[in-house]
Amino acid sequence: MSRHRAVAFRATVHNGHSQWSVPLPFDPVNQWSTPARPVWKGGHGHRVRGSVNGRDFHGAVVERSGAFWLLLEESLIRGAGFHEGQSVDVLIEPDDA
Repeated sequence: MSRHRAVAFRATVHNGHSQWSVPLPFDPVNQWSTPARPVWKGGHGHRVRGSVNGRDFHGAVVERSGAFWLLLEESLIRGAGFHEGQSVDVLIEPDDA
């Protein structure tokens, strides 16, 4: 992980719109100087990698309702036993791979 691009923060796990997520306390376009790109058909955002409570992941950050959200895979939620409203430690950076 590139320490100069990695961002650490604490956030609360949310379950909404059929997707687990945590809010970002920053704008990834400004933080990383990279524009949003296609992350799936019809969806734009930022591919990222990092860890949530020490569990590694690859995922995406998207903008919804004027805020940025790190989307969490169901397998990460189940495997780690996360639940809605839980505070987690997040470390993320752009996934340029």
